Amino acid sequence: MVLAFIMAIAGACDDYLDVNVSPNNLQNASVQSLLPGAQIGTGFFVGNTAQIITSLWMQQMAGTGTQTDPYDRYNVSPENNEWNAIYATLLDDLEQIVQQGREEGNFHYAGMARIQQAYVYLVATDLWGDIPFSQALNITEFPKPVYDPQEQVYAGVVQLLDEGLADLDKTTVTAASLGDQVYGGNLDRWRKAANSIKLKLYLQSRKTNPNSASAITQLVNEGNLISSNAENFNIRYFSSSGSFNPIYMYQHQTRINDMILSQRFYDSLSALNDPRLPVFFTRTGGNYVTYDNGAFTSVPFTSPNRSRWGVYVVGNGTQLANGTIENGGAAPMRLITHTMVNFWLAEAALTLGTPGDPAEYFRQALQAQFDDIRGFVSAGSLPANFEADATAYITRRVAAFQAAGSTEGKLNILIRDKWASSVGNAYEAYNDYRRTGYPQLQLAQNPQVGVTRIPVRWPYALGEIQGNSENVPLQDYPAGLLVPVWWMGE
Repeated sequence: MVLAFIMAIAGACDDYLDVNVSPNNLQNASVQSLLPGAQIGTGFFVGNTAQIITSLWMQQMAGTGTQTDPYDRYNVSPENNEWNAIYATLLDDLEQIVQQGREEGNFHYAGMARIQQAYVYLVATDLWGDIPFSQALNITEFPKPVYDPQEQVYAGVVQLLDEGLADLDKTTVTAASLGDQVYGGNLDRWRKAANSIKLKLYLQSRKTNPNSASAITQLVNEGNLISSNAENFNIRYFSSSGSFNPIYMYQHQTRINDMILSQRFYDSLSALNDPRLPVFFTRTGGNYVTYDNGAFTSVPFTSPNRSRWGVYVVGNGTQLANGTIENGGAAPMRLITHTMVNFWLAEAALTLGTPGDPAEYFRQALQAQFDDIRGFVSAGSLPANFEADATAYITRRVAAFQAAGSTEGKLNILIRDKWASSVGNAYEAYNDYRRTGYPQLQLAQNPQVGVTRIPVRWPYALGEIQGNSENVPLQDYPAGLLVPVWWMGE
């Protein structure tokens, strides 16, 4: 009775209390103020746990901490918060921008948010497989959403991208430049980003999607893909506390002893005299300090001196003696780049017969990354003779590709170099490895019991298993980690 009385009084006072709402302190945030946070959140999603785990599984880094050692050995338990972060916050915020933008006539904001939302869904389904999609983000009507098959999620992502492109073609009330931290409101670049996400989607599903070749051919013929580093779909960060690149914040600020350059990755790059090593990783005493994947369990690595992610990945700064970087953190999260687009086009031309010369696409992919390094890394951090070494490296790798003979031999070389180029976004290398089997990686030392191959998906969140058990698939752990996702075609 007391509670009913209080609620009645509160309801009667609604109109009275409204006079105390300041017109300068709006209850609903504007779309131009919501969008930057969602963009930063997208970069954080890809650059935090997704990057940490996939960089370990793809053996670019090795785990040397209480968190990363289990990850390195494929022990990623269902008790993770990444799922909640994207569904309860990131995807929901993007949906708010879409709906509010359309209601207000701010269609360009709705379009940008929808394209970004499509990308987040794509990353999520690539990591987990079947996910809530058709019933997601509507907890009132669907408190226990179904898990849509990945094939249907892929089709739904294409629809989201088309919706976003349609909204970009409409007039808008507020200029997109006021809130867009990615392209500054340049809608042509957003269109290229959306089409490049489609290219990624069709290429990744080429083994199981019969429409991939024709869809990629259409994208190539339309010629509206990311075609320069200036058009890269990057999330910007800054060298100030609270604005750091998430990889820098993790490895050079908060968990500096948790990861180290993998001996396996170092061996592969050094064997080919890769001139990018000094900008990909730091050195101590002029040397690279490495460790093998999974070795920490049997022989813990305790030295503070180690090779960590370098200036190209985390931002220009001063390298200290132990291999950390201070005053860095301003590197972008590179989500979809000119380099990636050319690698995808090369693979499509090689395996599906889509338009273009795969060797030339391969050359352009490597050239684009070397150009991006020159444009981003400060002159003092570039190795001597970097220009000549870069040219020589590209020439050698393209020649090896052309001499490989078979399609499979060429694919091996192509994906191995894409793996080397995917520093800072190992999620892309993880997709390539699952799709092609390249590069040819061996299990880490001391793998978790029951794990006989590098896992091909992530475990579902414990909260979902407990609260939506009737819909969550593959609840057996770790056996569920070994079940291929739809587009692997196994």
